[in-house]
Amino acid sequence: MPKSKSQKENVRAKSASPSIVTKPIPGKRILNVNVEQINVRGVSKAFLRAPITGWTSPTKLINSIQADNVSDTDAAQALSHIRSSLESIGKSKNVPDQLSRFANNCYNYSLKPKFSEDFVKLYTAKRGRIQDLELKEKSRTLSTKAIKSAFDITDKAVDVVKEFTLKEMDNDHHGDDTAGPSQSTNMNSSDASETELMGPSRLINHTPNLPKLLITNIENVQDKCHIAISNMPLSLMPLSLRDALNNNRGDQKALQGLGKFPNVLKLLKDLMAGDVQFENFPLDVWRFKSEALAWGSLESNFFSTIAIILTDFWGLFQRLDFNKSHERTFWTEYVIPIFKHFCIMNKGFIFSWCESKMLSHANSQVIPRVWNNSTEMLFADGIGRKDAFEVVIMESSGPFSTEYIDHSLEDTWKLITMTSNSLRIQCICDKITLTKCSLFSTTKWQVIELRSAVIPVTWDTRANMISVFELLATLQNEYDNQKDVLKKLHQENNFLDHVEEKDTVRYQFENTDIFE
Repeated sequence: MPKSKSQKENVRAKSASPSIVTKPIPGKRILNVNVEQINVRGVSKAFLRAPITGWTSPTKLINSIQADNVSDTDAAQALSHIRSSLESIGKSKNVPDQLSRFANNCYNYSLKPKFSEDFVKLYTAKRGRIQDLELKEKSRTLSTKAIKSAFDITDKAVDVVKEFTLKEMDNDHHGDDTAGPSQSTNMNSSDASETELMGPSRLINHTPNLPKLLITNIENVQDKCHIAISNMPLSLMPLSLRDALNNNRGDQKALQGLGKFPNVLKLLKDLMAGDVQFENFPLDVWRFKSEALAWGSLESNFFSTIAIILTDFWGLFQRLDFNKSHERTFWTEYVIPIFKHFCIMNKGFIFSWCESKMLSHANSQVIPRVWNNSTEMLFADGIGRKDAFEVVIMESSGPFSTEYIDHSLEDTWKLITMTSNSLRIQCICDKITLTKCSLFSTTKWQVIELRSAVIPVTWDTRANMISVFELLATLQNEYDNQKDVLKKLHQENNFLDHVEEKDTVRYQFENTDIFE
């Protein structure tokens, strides 16, 4: 016997608190109910299209919504339509009692903060992908129109040229009847070198010598990790990470990292000027040493780091050439000198070079109650540690002369696999890239590109050192932020600063599936 409206409201009231609602499971009698045949006023068939078994899954709810509706509606509006539909079914007398109870439970389940958070993030990502596709389609349409217009203009221009040429040829023919055979020779089609034109660079979507991943890798980890690096489609990035990536690019152009060291930045601009003499370059660098002592300890140490690096590179600039086909040569002669002096600013910071074992990764893979580790051991080309804690992870992805795509793909993925809450640096040919891994939410990581720089190998290209030092300054600033967080955690861990239980690191990790 169907329950009265008041009885149904009482059932709903008992489960009204979203914090204690468990995930509803549909009964067997309603599993095969066709959603499109549910005729209840207030149900949005544009947004509640998923089968009944998908009403508790943000992914299935979103995937069932047509692209046009996703594009025209934001996440909050879409979630509101779905909740209103579930609520209407839960209140309706025109559906089976079991279905109304299940819809009501799904409505309450959708009020849980985690459900809302997951729905908004997944919906926003899908909407971004759809809008990317729409932009590309509009671009294709505009390109087609532009090409057609260009052809029309070209045809008209050719007609004018053809008419003018025929007149000139006719005049020449009548003006010089004694002229000999033409001295011009027509090039046969077989003699012409073939030319292959590539498509627009936007369609290629590839920046040489930067970290890259297979699209399958990106899609396979989307439920655990969001990634924002240069060589990936914007549609696969959440909007917040797109903004972060664009902000990082803007900060690099504005030299925000070096902006924390204004005296050093002014010095660098002077040293990169075109009238600086090669022979006197070390003297020009080190004459600021006494002045730097008054800048404060951090900036003074940063100056010493940069001065040593520039002196080292000045020596390298005197060579005519070096082995560009051997991976370790460029790594040891050009990359390591940049970072090994990072220890000047950070006492107690220790680097290990060339196949150093990732101890934190090995320790994190130990299986509880079995206490062994059967996973593959991972090694890095460079690891910077402070108090045995791995802060900077580095990989060399091939020689200076040529990028091997497979090697770049492998090392980019390896860096993501090896670390969390770390700064990592990848060197591909002559370009180094700094990326950062941190928490996106309680259930997801995020990997974001911070800076990239080309390492100069000649005196004439020394201005590239500005971007190198911008990367190094950003590395220092990020490390300082890490130290502040670590200091705060030490205070809280030793009960010197009060922290609510639900805000502790242990509680957050025990109540998340981020490590599963």
